[in-house]
Amino acid sequence: MSSAATTSLNETTDVQPRSRRGATARAVEELHRRIAQNFYRVGDKLPSEPVLAKELGVSRVTVRAALTQLENEGLVDRRHGSGTYVNSVMPLSASLHLNVGADSLIRSRGLTPGVSEMSWRQTRADEVVASKLGLDIGTAVIHLYRVRTADGIPVTIEHDYFADSLIPTHPPNIGPSLYAFLSQTCGVEATHGVASLEPALVGEEDAAVFGVRSDDLCLVIRQVDYDAAGHPVSYSVERHLASAFDFRLLRQGPGIPQGMPSTDR
Repeated sequence: MSSAATTSLNETTDVQPRSRRGATARAVEELHRRIAQNFYRVGDKLPSEPVLAKELGVSRVTVRAALTQLENEGLVDRRHGSGTYVNSVMPLSASLHLNVGADSLIRSRGLTPGVSEMSWRQTRADEVVASKLGLDIGTAVIHLYRVRTADGIPVTIEHDYFADSLIPTHPPNIGPSLYAFLSQTCGVEATHGVASLEPALVGEEDAAVFGVRSDDLCLVIRQVDYDAAGHPVSYSVERHLASAFDFRLLRQGPGIPQGMPSTDR
């Protein structure tokens, strides 16, 4: 750990005057800086609250509030009886109104995307998959399984399904990008998707893949992609490790349904 990590918040070269911001905001900013500049590296245990309070020139209450905010952002993991540690993966910010691939999202944060596991098999559509793809139950579909990584660390588990009839030749040569495969090999363009979101526990099976506890949180995104004519192209179930992502939703407006009075302040 660099000695520069002991920079005090009293130094005016790094922070704005105290009168302009609260102590907690200043403490959070300094801790952000230290993590971003690798003064605290992945897996490092942070100094104790008393030590941080002395280094940052703030109270222990302020340090505790700052660490709580970092925990909520997914930057650190506070373990009871052990201490506070830098998370293995910095959160990846994703705006949920944009249908971007995981690779693009990971690369946008300066990290290297990868796929640690990938397999596919022909199977039969169950009731859920059939209803999502507009197929009869039992229709042949391709099930694509991938584990995506950021700098070698698993962050997303994906299950994708699409009709076997879309594939012109067998066996298919499916690469890391399903959209590219559907477009270049199958001649099918996915133009938009409709998704549902659900918070969930990682569970025992996926915990072994992610290398986390089974009671850690993940965000499950179930999405159907459609072509320009509105026909379903693929159905995906994505499990994103909550500590690795910071999903945000753009809400435009305010919009008022026609005929309804506004109750805005």
